[in-house]
Amino acid sequence: MPLQGITIRSASLSDIPEIVRQRRKMYEDMGEADSFALTAMESLAATYLAKALTDGSFHSWFACDGERPVAGASVIINPWPAHPYDLECRRATILNVYTDSEYRRRGIARELMQTAIEWCKQEGLARVTLHASDDGRHLYESLGFEPSNEMRLSLR
Repeated sequence: MPLQGITIRSASLSDIPEIVRQRRKMYEDMGEADSFALTAMESLAATYLAKALTDGSFHSWFACDGERPVAGASVIINPWPAHPYDLECRRATILNVYTDSEYRRRGIARELMQTAIEWCKQEGLARVTLHASDDGRHLYESLGFEPSNEMRLSLR
């Protein structure tokens, strides 16, 4: 169902500042308060995105109210050894799912997620993963995402 006044579009190199803004806001909303670390992340992310958007390993979409991006979602594609269930030698991860606070609870993130999932299907990817925030978990589960056996070890 189309969203009232909201359009979805692909991001381009000129959208890097907006991708970075949304990424920072996402972390701030999850409680990250270290301004120095967030600013360093912004700078490093912008450099990374310039390369990744160009080489096709990063894809991003915005939901826009008129010309203004109000939400976004991205997919990163990494090389990965083949699995018995996936002979593509690449792995997809959805990240940077963010909606400006005044636009939440309108189905915008769901529409962006469906756009990203459909893109992954069209690319022939066997799976897509993501890391869910507490606020996003219900949406992802409603789209069919299931908890996995992933574990993490912090090294610093």
